Amino acid sequence: MDYTKSEKKVAQELFKLARQRDYKRLQTDIKQYKCDTPEEIWSLRDFLNKKAKEFDNKYDYRYSVLDEIFISFILEGLLYVHELKGLSKERQEYLINRTKKQVSNTNDN
Repeated sequence: MDYTKSEKKVAQELFKLARQRDYKRLQTDIKQYKCDTPEEIWSLRDFLNKKAKEFDNKYDYRYSVLDEIFISFILEGLLYVHELKGLSKERQEYLINRTKKQVSNTNDN
């Protein structure tokens, strides 16, 4: 299902919102780090390198994978179902149903 022009605008805003929330979480995590010793400083560097790779992989704004990315954002608490308004009803239903299926599959394991 292709994104309409109006959905593309909404999708871009949702994407930015999720990324902003993720950066806030990262900032909170960083503040928990102690940097009193060289080991602690290198530990923070390693943590940030890992997070940078995660962000590079996670924030892939291609329409061909965007629905799956939105589902993962919802599962991670970076987006909420009520924020999907502006997307077509059909897309909202698809995202909600796929999210529920993911949660169900996770709970079954």
